[in-house]
Amino acid sequence: MGGGNMSWSKAELADFLDLQQFLMKHEALCVGFSAWLKDKIISTPHIRNDFTVFIRRNKKRIAGEDAISEAVLITEQGLIFPLVKKRIPGRVHNLSELSRCIQTFPNNLNSVIGVSNSVDIIEKLVKQTVRSRVQYFLMVTKGFPKNLKTPASIRGVTIRDAEITDALLLFDLQKNYELEEVYLNPETFNETACYANLKNSLRKEIIIFAQRNGNPIAKVGTNARGYNMFQIGGVFTRPQERRKGLSFLLMYELLKRMFKDGKKACLFVKKTNEAAIKLYQKLGFDIIDNFRITYFKNKDV
Repeated sequence: MGGGNMSWSKAELADFLDLQQFLMKHEALCVGFSAWLKDKIISTPHIRNDFTVFIRRNKKRIAGEDAISEAVLITEQGLIFPLVKKRIPGRVHNLSELSRCIQTFPNNLNSVIGVSNSVDIIEKLVKQTVRSRVQYFLMVTKGFPKNLKTPASIRGVTIRDAEITDALLLFDLQKNYELEEVYLNPETFNETACYANLKNSLRKEIIIFAQRNGNPIAKVGTNARGYNMFQIGGVFTRPQERRKGLSFLLMYELLKRMFKDGKKACLFVKKTNEAAIKLYQKLGFDIIDNFRITYFKNKDV
């Protein structure tokens, strides 16, 4: 993400080819951003009004330098996806324009998600109190390790793709995943929202789940599908079924499909989840950066 003479502005339709190229170049750091843009813009003849993108263009760029240097997407629901450069402490940087852009959303900012250095900068510009910060590692893989053995099937367990008609079947599994991994305060859990989000994911994403005696016991899936990279999320196994190889088996099946289609994979995992980190490393993932979700106080999560 280069330098040069730059300024921030709201992206217009004419900017989206350059923006797409910028995001594809840095997609490992911003799959949520690129997936949102890809989903909203594809086959749409105009810029949708349920999100806004601010970009910083290189006005005097040298050969080979990106047309766009930095970008921030803000959704109508107040979710911020930033991809901005690291700043050197003590140096003056042109952030006043970005600050003014962000302040056009004064009462509707929910959270900011991205690599930690980008989130740091946005936090300083948002005039709201931080409720909580959740720290993760960002991990990426381009393929299986050469010595990785194909996992054996597990006795009594069947695996299949989830469909929209499986929403009720998978609801309890999704509910328990969200209560354990997503909600900071379980008292704010909303069953209606959970079910609606699950149905939306079943329509848009790839979800694979395992059953024992017809009962769902584990699942994995994508939660963002960018241009060349898919982000994995929602990895969950019922507590009584853990340490039996289910997550490894499901992850292997999902990754095999991605690699066959020429896609790379990424995910973010809590820094305290040592078992999951070891699992992902066994599957070929490497830690490439620190990642964070910061929640602001005006929303219940």
